[in-house]
Formats: sequence, structure tokens, C-alpha cells
Amino acid sequence: MRMATNPYLKRVASFVREVNTTIAVQAFVNTNRQKAESLDDMARRLGVSRIIRERLPFEGGLLRLPDGELVIKLNAESPFVRQRFTLAHEVAHLLLRTEPAFRGNRKSDIYLERACDVIAAELLMPSAEAADFVRDLGGPSPEKLSTIASRYSVSMQTAAIRVHNDFKLWKCCIGMWQSCTAVKTLWFVGPRRWDDARPDARCLELAASSDRTVHTEDLWPRGAITERVWLNLLAKRNSTVLGLVDFVD
Repeated sequence: MRMATNPYLKRVASFVREVNTTIAVQAFVNTNRQKAESLDDMARRLGVSRIIRERLPFEGGLLRLPDGELVIKLNAESPFVRQRFTLAHEVAHLLLRTEPAFRGNRKSDIYLERACDVIAAELLMPSAEAADFVRDLGGPSPEKLSTIASRYSVSMQTAAIRVHNDFKLWKCCIGMWQSCTAVKTLWFVGPRRWDDARPDARCLELAASSDRTVHTEDLWPRGAITERVWLNLLAKRNSTVLGLVDFVD
């Protein structure tokens, strides 16, 4: 979904009088967030009385209780970074004034949810400061992506989307794979010009046997041919491997 066609982001752009929606989101967040304000404090300032962490069958949400109290519920069993993204997403609903009282019982609006994700990413990783931090780190590597994710308390996937799609600082594709009985792609950021963006199990085994990044070559299918790629792979937890993918010239 292109942000330029998202009606909620266009509304944000109109509000801050900025044609470029990416810049508009940055200005919108800067305008509405007080200096050094935490997400919890921001939610309360915008009308939320409590942030409740409990076991839920879903990630969480912004809820209006029968007595009129506005609360945010988060799934206590989700990872900390997932809870933070959900919290930021619900704060975005508050900023857009799309809390339950205004949404009613309508079906989920994919444009609204996408707009809240975009605003949440800016709340968690402010573009100006985060882009400078990424530039100062130098060239891309799996270790540096881990450093970025840790600094901003976000998931690896969120960090990858920011540095590749939003900041456009890393040209390499970025993926996370799990190797159990078979290789499974958990997520992938970047252009999918291959039939299947999965490394050979041999490559993942090399990474799993090392505590450092493994630089290796692989062949990925593209129709009737295969295309050479360079992989920088770093083993993580639970049989997962984080990797950067570059084309072979």
C-alpha cells in the first residue's frame, strides 16, 4: 500500500501543511509529542487512564469500558518489543482521534491500521535521530541491525523496515530465517526478485556453528535460472538466523 494513497496519512499531511507524507508524519509526531515524553505518559496525556498488561488472545487494543473509561490493554505474554509496538500503534489511534468512540462497530480499516503502524514506527524510532545513529554506525551488518533494534527497543523486523524502506540507508535486503526440519522465512525486507528468498540449509548451518557473521555465497531461483547472492548470516536464538542479502555483480 502506497502511503501517498492512504487517506489518513493525507489528512496528517494536510494538518501539518506538508505535501510529502513521510515528512508530514515526522512533523505530526514532533508536534504532538512533548520533549522526552514516554509512550505511557503520552497515552495518559491523551486520555488513557490505565495501561493494562494481561493474558490476551490478541496483541492488545484501545478499549472503551462500559463505564466510559478509556484503557489500553497489552498481551502480557507477547515479547517486550511487540508490546511496545502495540502501545505505539494505539497511541497513534489517539493522535488520529480514531479511538473506539469514533470508530464504532465498523470492520477493521486497513488504511487506518497501516497509518497507525507508520506513526508507531516514527514514535519508536524518530527519523532524524535514528537515521543519524544508523549513519554513524557505518556499513550494514547483522550485528549493527541488532544494535539498532536494541537501542530503540524494537524488533529486528521493525529496525530492518526503518533502515531499508524508510531511511533508505541500507541497499541490501534483510531477512530472518528459522531452520528446524526445513528452512522457513520468518520475514523479509527488500525487493523479492527471486522465486523463493530462502538460503540453502547448508548456509544456515554454517552460521549456526559460528558466534560471528558468516559471509557466504548462495544460488537463489529466478524462473528457469538461478541468481548468485552474497549472504551475511548471524545466528540468533531458537534456531533463527538474521541475514543481509546482496547481489553478486
